[in-house]
Parts: sequence; C-alpha cells; structure tokens
Amino acid sequence: MKKQIKHISVGVVIGLLILTGAAWLLSKSLGNFHEPLYAGQSLDYWRQQLDGRDTGASNKAYAVVNTQVIPQLLDTLFHDTNDSKVRLAAIDVLDGLPGIRVNFMDARERQSCAAGSLGDLGPAAQSAVPALIEGLNGEDSRLHEHVISALGRIHSKPDVVIPILISFLTNDDLNDEAATALANYGSLAKVAVPKIIPLLKARDKEARAAARAALKQIDPIAAAKAGIN
Repeated sequence: MKKQIKHISVGVVIGLLILTGAAWLLSKSLGNFHEPLYAGQSLDYWRQQLDGRDTGASNKAYAVVNTQVIPQLLDTLFHDTNDSKVRLAAIDVLDGLPGIRVNFMDARERQSCAAGSLGDLGPAAQSAVPALIEGLNGEDSRLHEHVISALGRIHSKPDVVIPILISFLTNDDLNDEAATALANYGSLAKVAVPKIIPLLKARDKEARAAARAALKQIDPIAAAKAGIN
C-alpha cells in the first residue's frame, strides 16, 4: 500500500512538473515583449550611429533607418491594431498561475511604442511625416494622439505640419498633445500663439499646462504678457 501511494505521489509530482513546464513554454510562445533588431542591431545602436562623427557609419545608419526602421515602425503603428481574443484569453489564464508571467504588449501599447520610437529618431525620421499626416486623416481616432506626438518630436517640415497641428488645438481630446507638439517647433510655431492662448483658460488642467509650456517655448514675450513666468 505504501509503495502504491509513493508511486502515485511521484506520478503527481511528475505530472505537475510537466504541466508547469508546458505552461512556462506556452507563456514564452505567447509573449511578444522583446527588443526588435534592425540589420542585426537595436534602434539605440542606429541612433548613436546617426549622431556619430564617422560619416560612413552615419550614412549606413540613415540607410537602415529609412529602409528598415521607419517602414517597420509605421507598419506597427497603422496595421498592428488587433490582438487575437484566443491569445488574450490564454494570457489571462496563464498570468493567473503562480510563478508565470507572460511578457505581452497589447496592440495599443505596441502602437504607442512605435510612435515613441519614431519620435526618438527626431528629424532623422522626416521621411515618415507624409505617412503620419495621412494617419491623421484616418478614422481611427485612437491613433491620432500617438501620431501628433510623433510629428512634434520629429519636428520636421514645419510649413506642412504646423498648420495641421494648429487645427487640433480646438479638439478637446487632443489639444494638449497638439500644444506639446507645437512647442517642439519653438519660434517657428509663433503663428499658433493666438490659438494657444485660449487654452490657458481651458477646463482641462492638462490642456492648460500644455498651453503654458508651449507658450514659453514658442514665444516667451507672449508668455510673459499672459502672466506665465
């Protein structure tokens, strides 16, 4: 009887180990949180090369950024918009198990990271501007916040981008993002000042804060007249 109980116990332990191992492997296969590589290197690597003194390395970095980095980031931003419901359900179950954590970014997080990465490139990502502007004409309003932020941080093509950003200053959902994006253009965005000043009295505190910060960067004199120190 004791031997039978022992065999059963060993079997249960082995079964639990197998289930735990299977759950761990499944969690790894379902996860998608990893640093993407472009031509075998990270985005940070290519950013450093862009700013380096080695002309050859810098030219190579620009080529990789324009042929690989920007197209992939734009694809994520505009097309990687859905997650499998089955996958999400499986992740929820696995995350509830002790010792299991699925490193997973949902579609909204992936899009936010892609927009942030485009912004991190600054003017080097100016080839992405036409696609970003087109994205603002799309029906998916969830993307507009990310696109506006990216346009501001890239801060290129002011003659085209600044009027577009100004048009969003009257959008209650996006006026703070638009003001922040315009601030990146500094004095080039002075034409936006008459539209930014009304935001100083906006109901939303984030809009008010963004307007104050934008005025200080765009037109310090106008900011002083408005009582902003």
